[in-house]
Amino acid sequence: MRAWVLAAAVAFVGWGAGAQAQELTPERAAFRAIYEELVEIDTSPSTGSCTRAAEAMLVHLRNGGFSEADAQVIVPDGAPGDGNLVAQIRGTSRQRALLLLAHIDVVDARREDWERDPFTLYEENGFFYGRGTADDKAMAAVFVDMLVRMRRENYRPRRTIRMALTCGEETSNRVNGVDYLLRNHRQWLAADFAINEGAGGIAGPDGPVALNIQAGEKIHQVMTLTVTNPGGHSSRPVPENAIYRLSNGLTRLAAYQFPVELNPVTRAFFERMAPIVGGETGAAMTAIARNPNDANAATTLARDPSFNAMMRTTCVATELDAGHAANALPQRAVATLSCRVLQGHTPEEVQAELQRAVGDPQIEVGIVRRRDGSSPPALTREIMGPVERTAARLWPNTPIVPVMTVGATDGRFLNNAGIPTYGMSGMFALPGEGNAHGLNERSACNRCSRGGNFWRASCAIMRASGRSRSSFVNLSWA
Repeated sequence: MRAWVLAAAVAFVGWGAGAQAQELTPERAAFRAIYEELVEIDTSPSTGSCTRAAEAMLVHLRNGGFSEADAQVIVPDGAPGDGNLVAQIRGTSRQRALLLLAHIDVVDARREDWERDPFTLYEENGFFYGRGTADDKAMAAVFVDMLVRMRRENYRPRRTIRMALTCGEETSNRVNGVDYLLRNHRQWLAADFAINEGAGGIAGPDGPVALNIQAGEKIHQVMTLTVTNPGGHSSRPVPENAIYRLSNGLTRLAAYQFPVELNPVTRAFFERMAPIVGGETGAAMTAIARNPNDANAATTLARDPSFNAMMRTTCVATELDAGHAANALPQRAVATLSCRVLQGHTPEEVQAELQRAVGDPQIEVGIVRRRDGSSPPALTREIMGPVERTAARLWPNTPIVPVMTVGATDGRFLNNAGIPTYGMSGMFALPGEGNAHGLNERSACNRCSRGGNFWRASCAIMRASGRSRSSFVNLSWA
């Protein structure tokens, strides 16, 4: 068995509560150094630089033997802080490549709000704390370390393995790295399929409960509700008030639910999760998978925000902007809505539905930066077969549950470009445990080791790209 396979297999073992840095094996210490460096480079849109992080990871690849031809930092014109790292290990066959995709930009984090410095990696009670520890720098660090190990071992897969660590996934006001690379450097993303974020695994107190593989995602579409008014002096209030009118519309919207719609992935999710969850919720999952029009089942599932978001398009108010002076009646009131739209619906369809929901023609519904959806990739036997066999070796008796992510990833660009993209990390956690995008974001290392860990899952994916004779895994994506 190759040394890098052994290293991958034990990478997180012992990284639970109480593990100290001096107890790390050289293999784990190497990964820890990459992970720590990446988390501690601020890549947020307000104060950070993806280019700095990409260049830091390029140093690891160069030290591992990657040439200029096989590893580069590509910076978009006019966006010096939005650099992307691309790399490849060339395969021995003419098969198209496997692409490993992770984003290195993160959501803003204000130090005064956090218990710890968000751009310092802390390890406490079996968790790593810091912005990006869960979304998505763990995955990025794994890919960098894995490629370095492969190159040092002179490993030659059958397929070329490409990696892209990109910027701009978390925000719409920066250049999106995947979109930029597809338009200007497409050769670095050319692949039969891609592995991305978007799914991990569900953990329980005794280990993994279900391994998720993501296929398809909602589209994040920002909408606005706007009321305009002549305004006037605040000493002479009138019934017609822009803030009141907008507030009434928001109250009606808060009570509104978009209709339930299931696709093959969400139907399979509810079918397979039903016996795992059990009880009233499990029964509702079975019922909704059988009949999406079952109102009682939908009501039961809607109590859980995650299940509710899988069943329907959602639009929620996230920002308000109203009035122009404390002593003047408001001339304008605007609410920003974050809509997560099911695939197959246009922004215009959602716009029309919102107009009906607010029930007031004087509330204008606007589309902010129109985004087109993408089609979900098919979960074919070519993809699912190797996943199932690999999971059986790593996490015996753990069911595989397809999932549609209710957030949004850069997979939409690749899917629209004809590169089927699947989310699979092998990182098991309790629901909501990481608090991605929120305060004190964290990644649970002890659950990684108990569940078969991120490294081993990624290792299996990459070994599967060639016909390995290793006893660790002998699968291939043909």
